[in-house]
Amino acid sequence: MNIRHVVSSLVLSLFAFVSPAALAQIAAGGTSILIPVVASTGSFTSEIVVKDESGSTRSIGVKFYESLDSSTPGAKTCSPVSLGAFQVTTFSLAAQCALAGGSHFGFVILTDTSGANKWFFGFSRTSNPQGIGFSVEGYPIGHVGGGDPFSEVAGVKRKAATATSPAFQTNCFAATLDDPVSYSISVDDASGSGSVTGTLPAFSMHRYLDIYAAAGLPAGDHDNTTVTFEKTDGAQFANTLIGFCTVQDNTSFGADFRIAKTLSAADPGQARLNCVGLSFGASDCTTTLQPSAPSVPNASSKVRLVTEIRAPDTVRCSLVSSGVANLEMRLVRDSDGVVLAGGDNATSFTYSTGKRSAIGFGFHQYYWIEVGMRASSASAIPFGVQCTSGNGMADPLPVDTTTDNF
Repeated sequence: MNIRHVVSSLVLSLFAFVSPAALAQIAAGGTSILIPVVASTGSFTSEIVVKDESGSTRSIGVKFYESLDSSTPGAKTCSPVSLGAFQVTTFSLAAQCALAGGSHFGFVILTDTSGANKWFFGFSRTSNPQGIGFSVEGYPIGHVGGGDPFSEVAGVKRKAATATSPAFQTNCFAATLDDPVSYSISVDDASGSGSVTGTLPAFSMHRYLDIYAAAGLPAGDHDNTTVTFEKTDGAQFANTLIGFCTVQDNTSFGADFRIAKTLSAADPGQARLNCVGLSFGASDCTTTLQPSAPSVPNASSKVRLVTEIRAPDTVRCSLVSSGVANLEMRLVRDSDGVVLAGGDNATSFTYSTGKRSAIGFGFHQYYWIEVGMRASSASAIPFGVQCTSGNGMADPLPVDTTTDNF
């Protein structure tokens, strides 16, 4: 059985067991869900909503990790939450965790306690006594804080009160999960720039009230500011940095929540930049081939790399090689062998998937990137492939070398 049949059969098998509920707009279900910020203070209180997606009765463990600069820092084990099949339940942080007096804020991790991988959704609402506040989604714990060492929050501000507008203040938070993390937070806009650094032990958080003052920016108003969170210990994928900011008005204490976003997740199935046989540079692939780079052995052979593209998207790929003038590449759809882009003498291609309904499975499709020689060469030609995409595509994986037909 060739790899095309293997890939297609695997995909069909997987989709045969996918329920309609799993084909969600946003992949947010899990067995361990992180709520990045919750509070029980004089200004804000949090309610947390959970919904069972397993179709069976079970319980969810609740653990509250109070911020290092809160009233009683550290981990708090709270009462578990019981759920029936597909039941929705709402609970408050203060009641579930039996918090003592004082001001409490931090993050919550919700975990299925059945040991049977029973999925659920999580969501929270944090509001002031007048009901003004903000919503924070629950994130599957493996989806947050990995990927690029840099993440950003854009468009925050600090404004003095006027006759027609309240004062605005931006507070930013850094948190980590299982491992310690060292970080810096830089703040930059047209009025100035500055930064603050820190180190967090495992399962902890630190809040910076008025991030502009904390980072040493000039006094006065600031607008259209970018806050950048960076891991500074070099452990890009080995530890977690969760960054976010809240912008509050200091009259009603209404606020919003803005989680820091990375360009790429810690997921080789959804990379915006793919460097096959090449190293990653600061913002692009390098042009130096790695020793493990694939190579076309002769003019009668082609190398096939399998990838996955999610519609709707536009993908651009190009060859990198000292022998690129004697190479060619094309993109072939796995399901029917149709050539979609590239071809004879092409060393790059651009392909737009079109609308989602045109794709066999509705949102993704497997493809071959094929690389061959234009003419005979005295020796094999090693090469690299660079691809960029809007949604992120799977790292093209060299699979086999077969008879050239283009």
